[in-house]
Amino acid sequence: GGGHTLIGGVTNPPYPAPQGVHHVQRKDIALKWELGEGAFGKVFLAECSNLLPEQEKTLVAVKALKEGTESARLDFQREAELLTVLQHQHIVKFYGVCTEGEPLLMVFEYMKHGDLNRFL
Repeated sequence: GGGHTLIGGVTNPPYPAPQGVHHVQRKDIALKWELGEGAFGKVFLAECSNLLPEQEKTLVAVKALKEGTESARLDFQREAELLTVLQHQHIVKFYGVCTEGEPLLMVFEYMKHGDLNRFL
């Protein structure tokens, strides 16, 4: 039987580079008002342009990273990748990130009757 061969002995890095994470332009995000604040940062209700082809503007929940420290950025990056991978019907839709300038933003589907705590 043919044994398994390791291709160059590749090991997984501790976290992947932000691959497959959709990027949202900051100019497309119009913050409306603050929904709440958590340890991670603040969550805002916002309108996002050019997000869905069938809608000119989409209501979204935007999570803004409180501090721009290196470790916070890595956590942000890891969470973004995780959310991208974990997309399924039981969780709020994750649209993408905005990483140009500060603060770093995560863009989620806004659920009118959703559980805000999942963002905070």
